[in-house]
Amino acid sequence: MKGIILCIFFAAICLTGPALAQDAEKIVKIEVVGNERIERGVVTNAIKVKDQEIYDPDKIREDVKNIYKTGFFSDVQVDMQQTPEGRIVTFVVVERPPISDIVITGNRKVKTEDLKDSIKVKTGAVLNTEKLKETIDEIKKYYASKNYYTANVTYAIDYEEGYRAKVTFVIDESEKAYVRKIEFMGNKAFKTSKLKDLMRTREKGWFSWFTNSGLLEDEALEEDRRNIEAFYADNGYVKAKLGVPQVRLSKDEKEIMIFMTVTEGDAYKVGTIAFKGDLVVPEEVLKGVLENKPGQTFRASLFQKDMLTITDLCQDKGYAFAEVAPLTVVDDQTTVVNVTYAITKGPQVFFNRVSITGNVRTRDKVVRRELRFAEGDLFSASKLNESKRRLRNTTFFKEVDLKVVKTDEPDKVNIDAVVEERPTGSISMGVGYSSYENVILTGSISQDNFLGTGIRLFLGAALSSINQYFDFTISHPYIFDLDLSAALSVFNQERDFETYKYKVAGGSITLGRPITDITRLSGRYRYEKADVFDIDFDASDYVQDQAGKATTSSVSGLISRVTIDDILMPTKGSAIDLSVELAGGPFGGTNDFVKGVVSAGRFIPLFWDTVFFVRGTVGFTTAYSGQSVPIYEKFYVGGINTVRGFKYGEAGPKDITDTPIGGDNELFFNFEWLFPISKAAGLRGVIFFDYGHGFNGSKWFNDMRSGAGFGLRWLSPFGPIRAELGFNLSPKSGEPRNVFDFTMGKAF
Repeated sequence: MKGIILCIFFAAICLTGPALAQDAEKIVKIEVVGNERIERGVVTNAIKVKDQEIYDPDKIREDVKNIYKTGFFSDVQVDMQQTPEGRIVTFVVVERPPISDIVITGNRKVKTEDLKDSIKVKTGAVLNTEKLKETIDEIKKYYASKNYYTANVTYAIDYEEGYRAKVTFVIDESEKAYVRKIEFMGNKAFKTSKLKDLMRTREKGWFSWFTNSGLLEDEALEEDRRNIEAFYADNGYVKAKLGVPQVRLSKDEKEIMIFMTVTEGDAYKVGTIAFKGDLVVPEEVLKGVLENKPGQTFRASLFQKDMLTITDLCQDKGYAFAEVAPLTVVDDQTTVVNVTYAITKGPQVFFNRVSITGNVRTRDKVVRRELRFAEGDLFSASKLNESKRRLRNTTFFKEVDLKVVKTDEPDKVNIDAVVEERPTGSISMGVGYSSYENVILTGSISQDNFLGTGIRLFLGAALSSINQYFDFTISHPYIFDLDLSAALSVFNQERDFETYKYKVAGGSITLGRPITDITRLSGRYRYEKADVFDIDFDASDYVQDQAGKATTSSVSGLISRVTIDDILMPTKGSAIDLSVELAGGPFGGTNDFVKGVVSAGRFIPLFWDTVFFVRGTVGFTTAYSGQSVPIYEKFYVGGINTVRGFKYGEAGPKDITDTPIGGDNELFFNFEWLFPISKAAGLRGVIFFDYGHGFNGSKWFNDMRSGAGFGLRWLSPFGPIRAELGFNLSPKSGEPRNVFDFTMGKAF
């Protein structure tokens, strides 16, 4: 019996011993002490050990590292307390101090303001070394975006009284790296030089200080990749791909090399073109308007343009919600792209209600009379677009949007005309300079939308050493609410030439009526009194013969065709003007002459929001009844509005004293390349070339003069401003080599 009891006793000891040992190794509680500003959860979220787990020294050591990694603590200790129930684990932390100040030094080439977004720590927050390291990385990234690839950034911590810390980021900017080489591999159809011309990213050149060539931007490089692929697709290489650009730094990290791999594939042509679905326009009409023709090189841009053209044609039939889905089948064996346009017309709709918002000063009727549609008309996309163009060209509005809004009736849509008005009145005083007129004082009071009625008032003056000009004009685009414009103008001018002076005073009345939406016919009556005086004794006989007073009474006819998208900031469209004037005869006056002028110009949109402008102007004047053409009615070629690089009239006939005397005829051409400088400010640059002259007789293309130069165009709050420097490309004896001109208040 005693033996049995002894065996049971020993068995109990064997069974309970491991259980007691296991309880001793169990974690019964986890505590955190030492944290004052940092929440306890920051520590508990960083550790892996949990209550009621078996104590594991390796896990504890790992948790200490994790707490350190939070960056909020300068010291972490672990305290163990053994209890009968198990272990109590206490993490004893020492917080890092709060940040009292953040300083950036060494940044001479980058503004501190530009680095603020890179700073990941804030004053008042607890010092976090991980955030400091993240800030260093962000600053380096910013510098790299500015081509400072070797910029070095460190930080220093100064502990102040009151247990606070001042953080200083020290930047060593080093030298900027520039793109020295851009190389393409795999391009056979197009030369590397052609592909480089499509890129915003440029190799560093002689004028990099002005053009910023050589700078590398990730966004620009990605845009370059897309542009080159689009260029290939627009030239038939529909499967062309451009690999990810490889950017490499030289050993000294001061030069950047960019390598781009092109997989061109084959050039494809347009195969068959078909239409299916709702053909609201005859198929032969649709095929006639397409620019992508069978057998031609397939061009992606024309493909998109054709799709929009078909959509517009359907919408012009009243199908406002017509959809055109292009379906393409690429035949690799014959290298053609077969195209099918699937048309879904939707319901035919009519214009219902037109609502106008945003016109604070402008009256509703001023907006409505520019609309090319009326409530109840069949929907038309082209009429909507023409209405937008006409509203923009009133110059009353900064923004114009005609929104198509569905109604509860499927066959009707509302139009919300949303406009944002621009200031239309101004009082300005200015000082300009011209190489010809020297200092020019200008002043004007104008209101282009008087009382919100669309009436234009202008009172202006220009004074210089050789020219004094005063002008008052009032015009109404819809007099008596008729589709008839009227204008009244009075002026007075005195101009001083080297050997004579003349002054002219008079006025005119003009009436105009549209023939179509883009063509207008106008008639003008003009009456002027002129006087040529103060003639030098050594002036030419021609000038001497002009002495005295005379009157001009004339009637003119003008026909114009204008499709320019924006009169103040044109990007596309054309303007053609033809005018004929008859003075004297049945209209009285002492001057008898006929004058005619034809001018045609076109704006052509190019790459990077640039615009090319070309204009040609030809004019003639001839006297009758045995008279000669008055000197003030001749053509004076030379100056900002004709051939730049010349003084007023110096690109035309002169007398023996080298005084401009004007020509019976004129012929000149203007070529301009306009490029944006600041879209928000309405500022553009211009590079120009002019070619032409004023002349007598039939010497149309003999002794043509040429000038070139550059300038600025600014759509300022005071009106359009032009400042241009022109260079005479073949100066004759006594002619200046360059002429600077400045004007304000005229449309471009």
